[in-house]
Amino acid sequence: MKAVIAGATGLIGTFLVDRMKTDKDVMTVTALTRRDGEQVGKVAWTKVDFDKSADLEKACAEADHAFCCLGTTMKTAGSKEAFRKVDHDYVIAFAKAAKSQGIESFSVVSAIGSDANSSVFYNKVKGEMERDLENIGFESLHIFHPSLLLGPREESRLGEKIGTVGMKLVSPLMMGSLTKYKPIHVKTVANAMLRLAKAPQKGVHHFEYDEMNEA
Repeated sequence: MKAVIAGATGLIGTFLVDRMKTDKDVMTVTALTRRDGEQVGKVAWTKVDFDKSADLEKACAEADHAFCCLGTTMKTAGSKEAFRKVDHDYVIAFAKAAKSQGIESFSVVSAIGSDANSSVFYNKVKGEMERDLENIGFESLHIFHPSLLLGPREESRLGEKIGTVGMKLVSPLMMGSLTKYKPIHVKTVANAMLRLAKAPQKGVHHFEYDEMNEA
């Protein structure tokens, strides 16, 4: 596999890159970044401007599978418009660049509850992103739907910490149709993305808590 990863420095992307470093089935990794990068082992840290399709197309030129872990928060983005630009526009720009370079397998992190018709802005943006990805026409599209993500974060979010503690307490009670809402570690999501990409299923496939934990 020759992989290209958008969002490689984020919470899930970081684990995905680390996992690929030691995976014998991964030959090269093009990890996209906004800053000047360098080659470290099989990983080429590549500076791109997500507003420039030529940058993205060049970065995708040698890959055969694209992974998208792009995502921000409303607090970090600062506005709904800025949030949508990262979580929708940049994802679609990356996907179109990958498709233009002959990549037919695309894996993306979305979120549980994504729905293009939702009245909740976050869920609506994620749903629109998924809808527009499907319209690009990849031979294999893997969409991952994690709930609350567990793992190390650079920024402190008090509300999220409180929510995490609460979710951990009730998680054992979440069974049946509620299983998909269980918190999941970012490492588990990253492992699942790589495992499933090695034998990509044709068509559009959604993966939730149970499927991701099979990795």
